[in-house]
Amino acid sequence: MDDERIRLDGVSIRFRMSYHKVDTLPKMLSQWGAQLARSWQPEFFTALNDVSIAVRTGEIVGVIGRNGSGKSTLLRTISGIYHPDAGRVDVRGRVSALLQLGTGFNVTLNGRDNIILGGLTLGLSRQQIEDRMDMIADFAELGRFIDVPMRYYSSGMMSRLSFAMVLSIEPDILLIDETLSVGDVGFQAKSKAAMRDLLRKASCQMIVSHDLATIETLCTRAILVEAGRIVADGTPRDVLDRYSELLETSVSEKTSLQGIKEISAG
Repeated sequence: MDDERIRLDGVSIRFRMSYHKVDTLPKMLSQWGAQLARSWQPEFFTALNDVSIAVRTGEIVGVIGRNGSGKSTLLRTISGIYHPDAGRVDVRGRVSALLQLGTGFNVTLNGRDNIILGGLTLGLSRQQIEDRMDMIADFAELGRFIDVPMRYYSSGMMSRLSFAMVLSIEPDILLIDETLSVGDVGFQAKSKAAMRDLLRKASCQMIVSHDLATIETLCTRAILVEAGRIVADGTPRDVLDRYSELLETSVSEKTSLQGIKEISAG
């Protein structure tokens, strides 16, 4: 369709399993032997399994699911960080991604220099960066730390600066992964208001969040990811209800399993 901005057809991604924990020399030797044996038959974990989805102009799609279900992998695949082992990804437009706030900075440089480098990476010109420098620094609430090497920043300060930098762009396709809870309560309120303005500027958006109220409030559509598959796709309310059912079923199964173990032990 002409209004499709993102399209995935039968996309699958696998990651090779690795084993690193070693406590003693005997364990290290044992693990080395096991890894040598496994090297002939490597183990893989399927992060996305035959995923197909289309996102159109004007849509704000919330992505929900349990930890490890494949939500973040989905956004990283759309942004081009991961390449599928099977299937096809078609993105029509420039992607701006808030996927891991507080990472990618050069900690030997100060905040101001990192804003310049980050802005260039985001596609801004040097003049655009200079014009927006004060706005970014003020929004991030860095004060005099803007001229201090980032090795002295807390993780919260880095996250606020990263968030403020993304707010300075004019996005086309916007991908957001768990960024609406940055900072304290006051900063979160300011961030959500700014995020709404940013969402209005983008042609389409996908948001990963565990904040279900945010999904229902901001999104026009939602998808539920479970074990690397999209198991529900529809209105936020309908998909949230399906998610609640999935969680209740999971709790019920765990409770039943625990009861069986207790009976067996008794």
